[in-house]
Amino acid sequence: MNVRFSVLLPVYNRENYVRQAVDSVLNQTFRDFELLAIDDGSTDRSAEILKSYGSKLKFIQQRNQGPEIARNTAAALAQGEYLVYLDSDDFFLPFALETFDKVIRAMDSPPLLLGGILLFQEGESPQQPSPPDTIEIFKFRNYASKTMSLSSNSTIVRKSVFDAVGGGRRDTTPQTFHADDTYIQLKVGDYSPFVVINKPCTSLYRLHGENTSKNLEALANGILRLIRLDRQGKFGKPSWNRHACLGGRALAFAYRDCWRSGERKLAFRLLFGAGFMVPIAICNLILRHLRKPAEPIILK
Repeated sequence: MNVRFSVLLPVYNRENYVRQAVDSVLNQTFRDFELLAIDDGSTDRSAEILKSYGSKLKFIQQRNQGPEIARNTAAALAQGEYLVYLDSDDFFLPFALETFDKVIRAMDSPPLLLGGILLFQEGESPQQPSPPDTIEIFKFRNYASKTMSLSSNSTIVRKSVFDAVGGGRRDTTPQTFHADDTYIQLKVGDYSPFVVINKPCTSLYRLHGENTSKNLEALANGILRLIRLDRQGKFGKPSWNRHACLGGRALAFAYRDCWRSGERKLAFRLLFGAGFMVPIAICNLILRHLRKPAEPIILK
């Protein structure tokens, strides 16, 4: 039987966090969903914890292939109209799926949405917002034409569109999956419209010692791989907006993450690898400041 949402939860050695992630889905105020948890060859108690939920989730096991392959495996079995990404060390706020559903109904079933996240340090008890009275969104013609910077966001993609673009990559590994969310966003980038949920935040991102965001070289390689795929035409015809998007991503990561942390060679490798996309991104930033900013849409 079809449902509104299929939540895809790849899990690899997350015995300390996965129960909170699962519970955050099962405790949603919106109930028309399924949860597909994929144990990606864990060597700790993660699989045992997932199995303890019985029929409350769909449990899938595979050898360790990385989260992108795990999501593809789950997506092939999913019955939902929309696929929702969730990492096993993060968790949803109770009104996340309800918020997604309200936006989808109000915006006539957009192919791609991004939900906002709230960062918190491991060991802290983050203050969890109350259910919102209003929802603030931004609507763009498509992902490539967005006029705002987006970093950490949760991905919600219509399954028919995910399938139409071939899903996630099939050749990544636990070492090379980085920027997998950006990959699918770029693959769906020409579909219209694209919606950003600015308020409220719908999930919490845990900062801890094993975050993939701490592996700067792997993340830089992930961005450079996306740039190579774009040059090969894997995301469609050449596009100023997409070049600006990728160049901006490379420029921001090179300065904010690599240069400021002392990884100067890595920063230069990113900038040289991005090539002409960097000046396009700079020009786009200037034009963005000259143009009238996007107007938020308020939903009640």
